[in-house]
Amino acid sequence: MDKDYSSNLKQRGKVGDIVVGLDIGTTKVATVVGYLNEKGKIEILGFGKSESKGVEYGLIQNILRTSDSILKSVQSAANHSHYEDIDDVYVGVAARHIKTKTCKHYILRSDHTALINQEELDLMKSDVENIALPPGEEIITTIPQKYLIEDSAFGSSHESAEPVGEIGSKITGIYQILTGNVQEIGKIHQCVKRGNLNIKDLILEPIASGLACLTEDDKKRGVCLIDIGGGTTDIVIFKDNHPIFCKVIPLGGAIITKDIAQVCHISEDSAEELKKKYGSCIPSKSNSEKVCNVLRPNGQTPLKITEEQLAKIIYSRVHRDIIGYVKKALEDSGYMSMLQNGAGLVLTGGGSNLRHIIELCQYELGLNTRIGYPVVGFADTISNELKQPLFSTSLGLLKYGLLEQKIEEDSFVRNQRVEKGKFEGNNQDKDFGDEKETLWSRLRKTFENVFEQIS
Repeated sequence: MDKDYSSNLKQRGKVGDIVVGLDIGTTKVATVVGYLNEKGKIEILGFGKSESKGVEYGLIQNILRTSDSILKSVQSAANHSHYEDIDDVYVGVAARHIKTKTCKHYILRSDHTALINQEELDLMKSDVENIALPPGEEIITTIPQKYLIEDSAFGSSHESAEPVGEIGSKITGIYQILTGNVQEIGKIHQCVKRGNLNIKDLILEPIASGLACLTEDDKKRGVCLIDIGGGTTDIVIFKDNHPIFCKVIPLGGAIITKDIAQVCHISEDSAEELKKKYGSCIPSKSNSEKVCNVLRPNGQTPLKITEEQLAKIIYSRVHRDIIGYVKKALEDSGYMSMLQNGAGLVLTGGGSNLRHIIELCQYELGLNTRIGYPVVGFADTISNELKQPLFSTSLGLLKYGLLEQKIEEDSFVRNQRVEKGKFEGNNQDKDFGDEKETLWSRLRKTFENVFEQIS
């Protein structure tokens, strides 16, 4: 980066390091470069987008082609931002290899009158993360969903989402564990490494999208974010500012495009254009008289299809598979009633642009539904092109990186206080410099404090 540009950054109120988010999707690879300004808002320096090649339905099939797509996207972002020193990137992960399971774990406390502390909860979570997994799987993240606090002295028990500060003789934690295929995660590392880049952290994509699209009030009341991408539909439920449930459905907008291509005997490129221009997921709301003409290769007779006929193709897949699987996941989660009384459903991702999908979701799921735009915590200078659901994940990855940067800065300050004997917490002997925090613990500790600064 040249000196003049560095000077301009200082004048614009740059207070932290520059961070890069990298979204490797089925249809596109997006790279976003930004920083936190002095007002606590995220400024975008530049972004790049390239066609995603080598990725099918969320899985990397060809490492060389995917690496090339990443390089094009990153180089475009570097040119756009005038920041040539891109090396560390925050990368999203979500594909059909992601699995979820629920696990219970408890501890008995010798002093039921002592206040429950965060160290006890962290220890419980650490134990859960050491469970045996099937060969070839590794834990991506572990989400504490709720705790059951029992007090043997009084024979009482109650549920709690935040037990720190309460008392009890037994704590039972219920956790959702998300695992991924070691080989598939390894492919991500290979593709990024071939571009001379380093993965700073791997983040579950729906959590990243939630950071960019959801307000504090949404997450506090209880909300479900549905990120409809090209290869997957990702679900995350927030309550009391924390993600409490995640699910990845291995179907997205690409399968709808493929259905149109097969039924109409046209290329997938033509099918995608047809879907974007005339598509709807409710046939009764489509024009049965309007005929769409689609050119075919090699001089074939152009395709003629009405909007209603096209909508029937789209509805079949969206209703049966995508929304059908979402409904089952929400029912299985046990949080459906909470969402009905909370902030409802927020749709984002490229698939959320499909006409009438809000109405279909509201009817099928019985939840208030709206589109989520990635603008929460970002400066007003963000371009209109980026303020679209298509970029929710990449902007969320950038935001996550800035959160992590803030944690590291706070940890450094805290270490300095420890060394100088000025730290006034309850754990003066703890070596905070050696503390290794997981994705979840970092998010959990910062959602209420750091996030407020950039929301």
